[in-house]
Amino acid sequence: MAYVDSDAPGAGDATDSVAEFELGFEFTQLESPFSAVMELSFSDDDGDDTDFETAVITYTASDNLSFTVGNILSYQGWETFDATGLYQYSYAYRGQSPIYSAGYAIGASADYGTDDYGLGFWIGDSANGDVSLEFFGQYTGVDGLTFTAVYADDPGYKSVNFWTSYEYQAFTFAAEYVDNDYEDAADDNGYLFLVNYAFTDTAAATLRYSEEEEDDASDYSMITVSPSYVFSDNVAGLVEVSFIDEATDFTAFAVELIYTF
Repeated sequence: MAYVDSDAPGAGDATDSVAEFELGFEFTQLESPFSAVMELSFSDDDGDDTDFETAVITYTASDNLSFTVGNILSYQGWETFDATGLYQYSYAYRGQSPIYSAGYAIGASADYGTDDYGLGFWIGDSANGDVSLEFFGQYTGVDGLTFTAVYADDPGYKSVNFWTSYEYQAFTFAAEYVDNDYEDAADDNGYLFLVNYAFTDTAAATLRYSEEEEDDASDYSMITVSPSYVFSDNVAGLVEVSFIDEATDFTAFAVELIYTF
């Protein structure tokens, strides 16, 4: 649930809503290498939409190797697709959807991982029905450090995404760069820097700076401050203030409450 307001020109009244209700199911069977995950997302952001998000069947060939087919989320992005994985309410880039060129798409992937690194390959649908590819690599060989690189090749775009995070005591540091080269739309690129500090097991605060450049639009930059609090094992909330510089300067506010079960 979220309450959002802004003093941007033409922004209109503040809005409050049940932004999203998501229900996920995971199916496993003892001693079977097969499993399945299905997620339903009910959102009022685009007119009471109901969508499948993840809907996959996975074959676990070994402790390190797995094969998955279905509606799979893109490898791209430091910031997660779902609100439960974000450190704040907003995304780092323009608007309320990520800059990453892909979201969910039907296809198949092969993933290999160890304690030190992970590799992934995805092949599937593109918007025009041709083949789309993604390549994923991740290094986790240093305690607390994660470095990720993703390359996407689609008939409609080519994308490069690098992000890294480092956890040190109560701090989490993150940085990201993403570059999209579109065939029939304006190219864009963006980057972010983020610091999260956990004061206690329940209270934390996030500071984030991000920029986006788009060929056919004004540049976009944002400074976000977001304290958060965990009320219980199920309930967490946050407040956000973002100072945004686009065609003009304005400030955006948000209050969010998340219940997980």
